[in-house]
Amino acid sequence: MTINVSTHYNKHIKHLDQNTFIYKVKKAFYLLTNQEERLYEVGFSEGFLYAAKLLQKQPIDDSNKKIIGVVYKNANLETVNKIVDKVCEKYLVSKHDVFGKGRSRDIVRTRSILYNLLHEEYNISISSIGRVFGQDHTTVLHSLNNKQNKSRYWGSEYPIWEEYSKLKKELLPITTS
Repeated sequence: MTINVSTHYNKHIKHLDQNTFIYKVKKAFYLLTNQEERLYEVGFSEGFLYAAKLLQKQPIDDSNKKIIGVVYKNANLETVNKIVDKVCEKYLVSKHDVFGKGRSRDIVRTRSILYNLLHEEYNISISSIGRVFGQDHTTVLHSLNNKQNKSRYWGSEYPIWEEYSKLKKELLPITTS
């Protein structure tokens, strides 16, 4: 396979002039000598040919994607309902209120605990939690950030941390059964 790299290089050089690069980068490019410019062209062509060779050997497809870290999943409604029932029972809040739009202190605190439990312990994605509770994903994210930053209900002066760790231990048997 023969590729005419000079046309791609010339397009690249044209775009260097048209783009809004930082002044120092433009100035450094124009100060290159002819020999340095030729080295740049060779490096560009070698990189282009190498990429083309790689694409011929192994085409890009979805199976080549690798996920690093935690894999988040969609919510299992049966598990979520069991967890919500247990947390609502503990904090004396009705399930209807938790799934509603109310913003009283007890309801918001219970929701915050639920969001954090579902995300941290059961690896449920933020957007999936938002869909289950009829909330925007940014609302769920805000609640998770409150815990991380130890603000609002998650402050050090509140006993929520001890309650949260006890609740995690209590809920462990729910998902295994």
